[in-house]
Amino acid sequence: MKNPLEVLKINVSALPRSQKLVVDFIIDHYTEVGFMTVEQLSKKVGTSTTTVMRLMSNVGYKGYSEFQKSLQNFLREESAPQMRLETNLKNVSQNESWKRHYELQMEQIQKANQLNIENLSHVEEMLCSASNIYCTSVRSGLPVAQYLTHNLNRMLGNTKYTLADSSDWVDDVISFTENELLFVVSFARYGERLIRYADQAKQKGAKVVVLTDKFSSPLIPYADAVLVCPADSIASHNSIVSAIFMVDYMISSLSMANPELVSQRLKQVDKILTDMNYHVNKKK
Repeated sequence: MKNPLEVLKINVSALPRSQKLVVDFIIDHYTEVGFMTVEQLSKKVGTSTTTVMRLMSNVGYKGYSEFQKSLQNFLREESAPQMRLETNLKNVSQNESWKRHYELQMEQIQKANQLNIENLSHVEEMLCSASNIYCTSVRSGLPVAQYLTHNLNRMLGNTKYTLADSSDWVDDVISFTENELLFVVSFARYGERLIRYADQAKQKGAKVVVLTDKFSSPLIPYADAVLVCPADSIASHNSIVSAIFMVDYMISSLSMANPELVSQRLKQVDKILTDMNYHVNKKK
């Protein structure tokens, strides 16, 4: 039986926004949804039962009860690792806020893994086949885009960081072709200029990869590939922990997939840095 969360993810791009919001809620609260009535679910999301039922039909289920039964089977299969996580959390000898933070971040990393495992290989192939890669973001997504840019460029030598809040990206995008790839990192509240950038890239025929926090993100319609990494925190900020985890994995995977190219480039970089005494040398 298919993972019901994966079924939602595969079909989400073609859904209207009202149904995408239901998908977001189900993915964020799937352990609760497994035991909610359709009325309770619609009330939690702030929509109608009709919207929920239409969603189920659009993704291939005969009704909400069939989806819920599939979700309950999935929850039973997942229960063992969840129990281990709960046991580990009980042994954390820190205050309550630390435990809440730890639990949330571990949950979001697990969720990012479940949502993206089938997409990762596709994204990596797109990155390897692109002539030039442009990474962009604004505000809370900046560290993720910068970290990805730095490491991809060290390994592949064809990656540039562009700040979407600046107009400088316009000078790049006018030369985009089908050989370019734009990697957009965007969390709520979503930046309008990121949408403009992605739109222009698509018009030029470039590939677009979007790393975002929800399937209802307005960047999704522009994406050739999507990575969804939850960004909740115990405070008010967007947390980049699961996104950094996902990006770090991609960097490692690409490095292992292209060992000769990466090794050659790193040796050249290291030689230049050594010649200019860039690093601190430990005194004997």
